[in-house]
Amino acid sequence: MSERTEAAHADLLNAIAEALNLPLPSIAAADERDYHRLLERRALAVRITLEANRAVSRDPRLAADAIRIRIAEEPVTYTPWKDERDGDAR
Repeated sequence: MSERTEAAHADLLNAIAEALNLPLPSIAAADERDYHRLLERRALAVRITLEANRAVSRDPRLAADAIRIRIAEEPVTYTPWKDERDGDAR
């Protein structure tokens, strides 16, 4: 595998991690529900993108770009959890 191909695959893995790495929700039931729905939608988008890419182009750069476009369409809208002791979101 060439360095260029390795970099493209690493970028794809980063895009997948970005899509699935969501901040934890607050303890409010609505926020927890929204967190799980968003995670489900993003996981489905990643799966569909990977399957389509595998069937059509096999270009990891295109898949990474498509995943990032979908992330932008599915932003975090719930309230993230905050540690009241130090004010940091986790």
